[in-house]
Amino acid sequence: MRKYIYLYVLFLALVSCQDVIEVETPTGEVRLNIDAHFRVYSEERITGKVILTETANFFEDEIPKVSGATVFVTDKTTGDVYEFLETGFGTGVYEAQDLGFLNDFETTFELTVVNNEDSYVAEANLIPTVPIDRIAQGDLQVFSDEDLELIVFITDTPNEVNYYLFDFGFDLYEPIDDRFFDGNTFEFSFLYTEDDEVDLQPGDVVTITNDGVDKQFYDYIELLLEQTQGGGPFATAPATVRGNFINTVDNANYALGYFRISGASALTFTIQER
Repeated sequence: MRKYIYLYVLFLALVSCQDVIEVETPTGEVRLNIDAHFRVYSEERITGKVILTETANFFEDEIPKVSGATVFVTDKTTGDVYEFLETGFGTGVYEAQDLGFLNDFETTFELTVVNNEDSYVAEANLIPTVPIDRIAQGDLQVFSDEDLELIVFITDTPNEVNYYLFDFGFDLYEPIDDRFFDGNTFEFSFLYTEDDEVDLQPGDVVTITNDGVDKQFYDYIELLLEQTQGGGPFATAPATVRGNFINTVDNANYALGYFRISGASALTFTIQER
């Protein structure tokens, strides 16, 4: 793929000259991306779907969606199979009629995605979480006077190694492990900044969700967040962050993305005057 960048050089005589520089941007191999994230709330409300897309080059305007795939989840204890159907041709979104079968901490579930001649599989267990006790608004400002601080309080389950992923909306996440506060009440601060391009005003309502995750996903999301911060099209290319899917037909043609099932706790908060 080629893009042309025009550099304008202003001479002392204030006469501008235009040079054309041809820049080769790498075209990566197209890979399937599988987003399969399910949440099991304490009130037995379960949400989630499987979204299939393909990787696209940096300058592409749209992310290609994958239609016509076969998607199903197998309960590895009972052997029961649950089919996921595409919500409409061309959407790349696959949903099950009922997700109640996922509410089982004792079962390992296997997700299978068959696309073209490849078959991708991943396994997941339901990981418990703890409720969000409360949310408070702080006055910490680090980068500008537009920074908005929210403080989240949880009480960790004792004598267990726990990993959490906090979802602050707007594609903003914070992974946390309990190594320093096992079994205790813990509070931490999160800043919405100008760089997040989030404009929260008094009276706006935000929902914060605490997902239970395992060590493998915790390491995955930390690396993924590191890779997606900063840079640009001409920065050093980040390493590929692989999820938990395996191609059982051609291991070299691996898929990106992750299959996880999280116990979830959500709490809303109304932004206050500052």
